[in-house]
Amino acid sequence: MSLRIAFIGVGNMASAIIGGLIASGYDAGKICGTSLDVTTHKALEDKFGMRMYADNSSAVANADVVFLSVKPQQMGAVIADFVENVREDQLFISVAAGIEVGSLEKWLQKPVSVVRCMPNTPALVGCGMTGLIANDNTTAEQRQWVSNVFDSFGAHVWVSEEQQMHTVTALSGSAPAYFFRFIEAMIEAGKAQGLDAESCRKLATYSMLGAAKMATELEEDIAQLRINITSPKGTTEQALIALEEKGIDAMVRSAVDACARRSQELAQEFAAN
Repeated sequence: MSLRIAFIGVGNMASAIIGGLIASGYDAGKICGTSLDVTTHKALEDKFGMRMYADNSSAVANADVVFLSVKPQQMGAVIADFVENVREDQLFISVAAGIEVGSLEKWLQKPVSVVRCMPNTPALVGCGMTGLIANDNTTAEQRQWVSNVFDSFGAHVWVSEEQQMHTVTALSGSAPAYFFRFIEAMIEAGKAQGLDAESCRKLATYSMLGAAKMATELEEDIAQLRINITSPKGTTEQALIALEEKGIDAMVRSAVDACARRSQELAQEFAAN
């Protein structure tokens, strides 16, 4: 489907999606956007070859698909501003963290197709992971179109229950920060042993990149990949023993649980009345 797409709020994540669409061959002439910062309009038009609107209503009125990529606390007011232009044949895709499908349906006021997504920041470098959930109005054809969009800058998973989006947030949406923190700790450990910071960063980051590629591209079980490089009484085994002694499973579970819990709190905080 060569659909007309409007992005309400063109920030970093919207830019990543637009970039992925265009890189995959999508016609930039079919894409438009809005931004409160009008000084960025020309730069965005020059960068992507898309059209920028000064108001949301005009963008929505001319679109088949509308990406809602404003801040969660602004979502209700932003939709209220253009709700008179909403058509029942449109597809709305929300990129806002914490806003549940039910709230979007209430604000949009018509039986439209709604998809809620949780992308993550590696989308900016073409390696994003996105969790998706759709309402009952969304057709199989629309779901496939959405899947193709998010695959243009990474990969995706669909979930069937809203509650599962909190887990998606904990395992994907927020997870890059966990790995950055782990890399920081590795760099500091290397520096403490006398290696320079630049070398520590390169060694740690390329090791994580390589491990991620092996985990995503090879068919072996993750545990088996670990076993393959863990020789009995070897260096890797000693490192893993140290991590186990510090309770790595409990530590990670605690982090994931805390993230999912906060995601639930935000959903309640931003829910439509």
